Amino acid sequence: MSEIIHREEFGDVAVLHINTTSVDAISAAAIAAACEGMRPITVLDFSEVSFINSAGISALLKFVVGARKAGFQLFAMNVSPHHQKIFKMVEMSRFMPTIEERDLAAYRGTGYTRVGRNAARVVG
Repeated sequence: MSEIIHREEFGDVAVLHINTTSVDAISAAAIAAACEGMRPITVLDFSEVSFINSAGISALLKFVVGARKAGFQLFAMNVSPHHQKIFKMVEMSRFMPTIEERDLAAYRGTGYTRVGRNAARVVG
């Protein structure tokens, strides 16, 4: 599962980089597992994702709704326009709004930089 998700933590923020082009029920379970011991603010980075099947949407939605009900703030980052439409259609964006990388810095009051193609970090 660790190859599917790369997790970085910075204070109250966790950024989960989804390192697969396809999200299905198995990779959605890996995302949920990576969120064990969640930070108050968790950002899912979809920059590598090009396809999400219905099982993936269902598993993600179940995880996202449960996490929000538990009081966590979730955000999606680098979501393709197509997947943004799907997230709105299934109301996932209600529980996990989209945030831009540049907005993450302003939201947390820290610097946020993207280093390389897949790496990101908060600089405090």
